Amino acid sequence: MGSRIGEAPKFRIYLGTMDDEQPVILKVAKTFEDGDILAREAGKFNILRSFEEQVAKFEADQGGSNAHYDWLFANLLSSFMESTQGDRRINVFATPDIDLSKLIPLTKLHAEAEIDTRTSIWILGRFLKFYGFFELLAADGDNPVIRYPIFSPDDYLIGPERHRLIYYNFSGDVADVVAYDFVKVISKFILNWVVVGDDPAEQEYLELLKDFSESGRDSFEEAHGDLYRLVERLWGIQYHPFTYRDRSTIIWKTIKED
Repeated sequence: MGSRIGEAPKFRIYLGTMDDEQPVILKVAKTFEDGDILAREAGKFNILRSFEEQVAKFEADQGGSNAHYDWLFANLLSSFMESTQGDRRINVFATPDIDLSKLIPLTKLHAEAEIDTRTSIWILGRFLKFYGFFELLAADGDNPVIRYPIFSPDDYLIGPERHRLIYYNFSGDVADVVAYDFVKVISKFILNWVVVGDDPAEQEYLELLKDFSESGRDSFEEAHGDLYRLVERLWGIQYHPFTYRDRSTIIWKTIKED
């Protein structure tokens, strides 16, 4: 078990490695009784994985491209009770298609840096796509009643160079989600992070972001569609390197894909 990277009331979060040297995230219950919360979390991540595989198969059968919902959340490798740790439960997660060393906590990046307009767009888009996945899950008749994760930036890791935003921690959830409220709070989070320039295209995006934060949308799918229709019209859909500046500075920097 490596360094501790986080703590919740009933478990601690560590970095670790598997026998094959694969980096992993370990969540370790503080007591035997606390393992119940990790058992429930394991069930939730298993539902996400199973449904993602179902969606990917459907896309392949239809001859379409893979939407890669699997890139939006951590992959639960195992969940077990460890006898050498007083039968405390341990959940083991890997990060999909990206090395864990390339990821940092979203809240850490938010605290240390500001981002440019087009960087904020792909982060916002990832949030909307992630919650849109839950809309798909809720619409699927084979699944139980779906509870949506609350919006907490602490629950995400971000990989700037490969445009990854990965959900790895269910800190809480709610039923009967109203997309209006979630779209509002997510957009306000982005508004408080992004630096928008004077370019007319950036100002038009800013108006949409403000509209999201004030009016929300009927669904995450609708918000996602509105966002990318605007982006396609203004800039086209293309890769934009993660562009940021350290807080209290004026020099912009980029992190590009290798």
